[in-house]
Amino acid sequence: MRVSRTHRLAAATAAAALAAGVAWAANSAQAEPEHPAAPTVAAAPAAAPAVPAAAAAPRVAAGGLTPDQRRRADQLVSVFENSTTTIQYGYAENINDGRGVTAGRAGFTTNDGDALKVVRAYTAVAPDNPLARFIPELERLAAAGSGDTGGLPEADYIAAWQQAAQDPAFRQVQDDQVDQRYFTPAMDQADQLGLTTALARAELYDASIQHGNGSEYDALPALIGRTTAKVGTPSAAGERAWLDAFFDVRIDDLNNPANSSTAEEWRKSVDRVECLRRIAATGNYDLDGPFTITAYGSGYTIG
Repeated sequence: MRVSRTHRLAAATAAAALAAGVAWAANSAQAEPEHPAAPTVAAAPAAAPAVPAAAAAPRVAAGGLTPDQRRRADQLVSVFENSTTTIQYGYAENINDGRGVTAGRAGFTTNDGDALKVVRAYTAVAPDNPLARFIPELERLAAAGSGDTGGLPEADYIAAWQQAAQDPAFRQVQDDQVDQRYFTPAMDQADQLGLTTALARAELYDASIQHGNGSEYDALPALIGRTTAKVGTPSAAGERAWLDAFFDVRIDDLNNPANSSTAEEWRKSVDRVECLRRIAATGNYDLDGPFTITAYGSGYTIG
């Protein structure tokens, strides 16, 4: 299960954006109780898109979302993960959460095999890539579940990840891993539930990335199970009522996770759920754009 990075200042991500920040759609066109005070959401002027025009290029619809809805879902996740609407393939940092180095567009970590899978997939298509030499140590860390990065060593690994992120093949590998490990499982769950709105599907996608899709108490399937036990199925409760209950269940899990090592970081990330709840309050269940959000105190336009 991967653990979300919380809000980062825009200045902290600007360097990564300059090094390897490439708009997601340019690559994926080839073929990812009382509530706390919520961030604000408002309609944005149509003339103020947040991403380059290339990001609006049509693609095959997937997971019950249109190409534009998927792009906006990815932009929302990117805001929550890296404080920018531009996908951060080159992001790499040890955030001192016990999971080693967190890197890439979905926060692939070195302690649990996430990063190992990405690097193996990249090496399969580009054997001489700068990350290949780290595979033995990544294997050791994954087997031990260790957050120790001294054996990589950390600074070399981060530099190699940032270098690799300049390669379109590596960005495509990250896109593919996000689809396989987070987006598709979330959309399968949405299909089983009969969810039809883009916002509900985007919320399950975001939860999939933050909570994972395993059998743990904190994982997406368990969150869904607790929501349905609380209010019934979406068809019985109504999709909007079910989604609101899912927001409650997810916030409760972020505040009280079974995995205590996630608690400090997750409690800081409640704002990402409240942001999506605020979008629901505006009635924009289709994720029509452009619209603006405020997340963790900063404003963004979703194009």
